[in-house]
Order: sequence, then C-alpha cells, then structure tokens
Amino acid sequence: MNLRRFATAGGGFPFATLLVALTTLALLPFRPLLTSSTVMLLYVPVIITIARLTGVKSSTFSAVFAFLLLDLVFVPPYYRLTVASLAEWLGLIVFFFVALISGQQTAQLRKREQLAVRRQEELALLNSLAFRIASEKGVGDIAEFIVTQVTDVLKARRTALYVEQPEDRSPQCLAQAGASDESEGERELVSWVMRTSKAIGMPSSHSVPYDLRLVSVGAAEAVPGVTARGIFLPLQTSASLEGVLFVEPATHGEPLPSDDARLLAAVANLAATSLERQRLEAEASHAEALQEADRLKSTLVSSVSHELKTPLAAATARITGLIDEEGSCDSARMHEELTAVAEDLGRLNDSIGDLLDLSRLESDAWQPRFEEYDVHDILGTVLSRLTTAQRDRMRFDLPDDVPTIHADFSQLARALSNVVENALEYSPQGSPVSVHSRLVGDCVEIVVDDLGPGVSDAEKTRVFEKFYRGKASASTPSGTGLGLAIASEIVRTHGGSLTIEDAPRVGARFILSIPRGEMETE
Repeated sequence: MNLRRFATAGGGFPFATLLVALTTLALLPFRPLLTSSTVMLLYVPVIITIARLTGVKSSTFSAVFAFLLLDLVFVPPYYRLTVASLAEWLGLIVFFFVALISGQQTAQLRKREQLAVRRQEELALLNSLAFRIASEKGVGDIAEFIVTQVTDVLKARRTALYVEQPEDRSPQCLAQAGASDESEGERELVSWVMRTSKAIGMPSSHSVPYDLRLVSVGAAEAVPGVTARGIFLPLQTSASLEGVLFVEPATHGEPLPSDDARLLAAVANLAATSLERQRLEAEASHAEALQEADRLKSTLVSSVSHELKTPLAAATARITGLIDEEGSCDSARMHEELTAVAEDLGRLNDSIGDLLDLSRLESDAWQPRFEEYDVHDILGTVLSRLTTAQRDRMRFDLPDDVPTIHADFSQLARALSNVVENALEYSPQGSPVSVHSRLVGDCVEIVVDDLGPGVSDAEKTRVFEKFYRGKASASTPSGTGLGLAIASEIVRTHGGSLTIEDAPRVGARFILSIPRGEMETE
C-alpha cells in the first residue's frame, strides 16, 4: 500500500497514534540512560514526520499524545500525570509548544506544496486541453477528448457533452465517457440548462476565478421532482450557449472539492470557446461554399449565354440575309453562307455537348467501360476529328513498343481531343503541336507540347477549373472554359492524372498519365 495513503487513512489519526506509541515503546528500554529532555528532542522529528505525511489536525493530536506519554512514561513519578519538579513542568510545556508549532508549520508547508503541485497539474492539463482543442478539426473529436479527460482527472462516474439539435432544439449527446447509462432525469435537466443558461449543482467556491463563476442552482431546485445526480455546466460564450457539460461524481452526495470546481469551470470555458470556434468555422465555410456556388452559377449563365447565343445569332443572321436576297444569291455565295452556318451550328453543338458531358461526369451518369487499347488507335481517332489544316500541324513521335492502356476508348479520346484542340487553339497560327508517349512506372504518359504563350505558375492549377479561361484566352476566338475541366475529370476517373508544366523551349506541356494495361506474361 502507498505510504501516504496508509498514513492519511482515517484522517491520519490512527497513523499518528501508532507512530507515537511505537516511538514510546522503542525508547522505553533506554529510559534509565536517557534524560527527559533527550526524549523530548527525539519526539520532535516524529511529530514533524506525522505532520509531513498527514496534515495539521493529526500533527496537533500527535503533539498532545506525545506530551501525555512523556509525562506518564519518562517524567518521574512514572505512570502518573503529576510532575515532581518545576523544571520538568517547564520542559514539558516547552516541548508541547515546540512540537505543536513545528507540526503545524510542517503541515502548512506540506499543504502549500500540495497546492503548488495541484496547480501545476491543472495548468498542464489545461495547456494540454487547449492544444488538443485547438489542433482537433472535428467537433466530435473535441467533445470525445474533453469528456475522456474530465472523467480521468476527476475520477467521475460519467461525463457527457450535449449540444442542441437545430431541428427541434432538443439535447443531443455528442460524446460521453465512463458509465454509458444516463442518470435519472439527465436530459430533462440538460434541457433546463439550455433554456436558462444556469448551472446545476456547481459548488460556490471563491477559488474559482470571478470570470469563470456561473450562476448555479441546487441539485433539487431546477426541475420539480428531479434531483440532479451530478453537475450540469452551460458551455456559455459571450455570444451564445454552445452546449452543456454533465459530470456525475463517483460518490453521489459529496460536494465537489474547490480545486476540482475551479478546474471544471476552466475546462467548460475552454470547451465553449472551442465549440464556438468550430461553429463559426463551419458557418464561414458554408457561406464561402454558397458564395462559390453563386459565382459558378453566374459564370455558367454568362458563359452559356455567350457560347450558345453567339453561334446561334451568327447562323440566324446569315440565314436571314439569304432570305432577304430572295433568290438573287448565286450558288457559290449560297455554298459559302451555308458552310458558315454549318460551322456556327457545329460550335453550338460542341458547347451543348461540353455542358452535357460535364454534367454526366459529375453525376456519375457516364461511367467508363475499361478495356485494353493501343495508344496509337486512340490518337488516330483524335486526329480524324481535326480539320485538314489542324492535322497538318500535328507532329507525332510514338514508339512502337508503347504498352496498351486500361481505358474507356470514347472517354479518353474525348479527353485527348480537348487537350490537343486546346494546344492548337493557343499556339500561333500554323505552328506545330507535337505529341509523344512514354512509359513511366506503371503508367503511360501522353505528352502534348505547344508553342503558345505558356501558362503562368499561378494558373497551372486553375486552368482545370470549370469555366476558367486564362489570361491568354483574350486572344482566342471562343471557348467555354470546360474542355480541360472535362479532360481532367475523365483522366481522374481512369485513375490517372492530367498535369501541366512549361514546355522545354517555349509554350506549355500537358501530360496525361494513364495506368498501363495488363502486362503480358511469358
């Protein structure tokens, strides 16, 4: 058994009685050799030891007990409370006061030492709580940490942290530690605390700092007929009530020590601050998401309106012109106008197709069907979709031993087409766009280099965002800002990546990295 726990059992009185009695028995055989003054001196360290281990009351008791034993056993006449000489009386009285004062001073020093250690432990705990609360990101994790720490430190039977449900304002247990069964009337009392912002069962203690003191009612005063079996603390900030902390002590009915009350008030204050911070961050994040949604909506409306209306207006104007000419138009001009109308309608069809494809990808309605394909076949399809002028600008460097890739043919061809068409659009008129492939690890990389103005570091990630058109787009005729976003989404669903970097000499380099197909076995 721990010596301090043994010494303090029964308030320290049994230990004090035993130690003084044993000291008396140990000195008794030497009584003929020792003077009473020597015996008094030998008792003093014993009483100091008792004071050191047990406290003021037991040390005072031991001083009185030692005084009586000295008189009975070591001061003539023996085994009687009378004293033969005045000198012996004076010696006994001096001994009593020296023992009493020494014991009390030692006990006071012990109490101050214990208080300092306790404060140090509280400070360490609060620092630990503050650090964990600040570093945890989820409300549930923070609540779990708080209830666990409170249960361990206060040796509580049960600790629970409640928050208010926004739907019906009823209590919701966010985390609990210790016993899992709720005490009688627990939720009813939590609701009362949420309505009134008052604590229940919190002892009044001057050791609790003024700014942490709470308005508290007795255990039986909050809800008629329900007696609280623990302490209910409102987690109150300057602006709102963030929740309720419930602590049920291990021993029902005993008041919470003032040190524990001060610690609990500090923990409740930290918990309230942390929950408020989490709530404000969540609200800010939600507001930011709404703002971003509004921005995307505005961008979508603006982009879609422009990209759909421009070719439609152009086609309408050309057809209206042909109608107004009323048959005076020759066949060559008719062919020229109808070709232009077809190009405008083609642009309109592409814009609508981009919007539909992106919608299908984001809603998982366009699931890839993976098979083994040769890179040459996919690039051949991409090349066939280009105009003659565009095909003349393409340069390919494709090794014969490039392995097959695991892909959805139509989706990957669409992604590659978007990247190649983007390179052609942003390159100077007539300049070549080169494509080559290589095996890197378990992936096949398809690299597209252009000779355009390049992409700044700040825009390298943004060019894959929906509707984003970089600074270089000012010099290009059209574009919805969806082509690279669609390509990036397709590559992502293939388990690969689409990245951009500076080309070796000038321009931009797009790299599509796609997992290779099954390796051939010998």
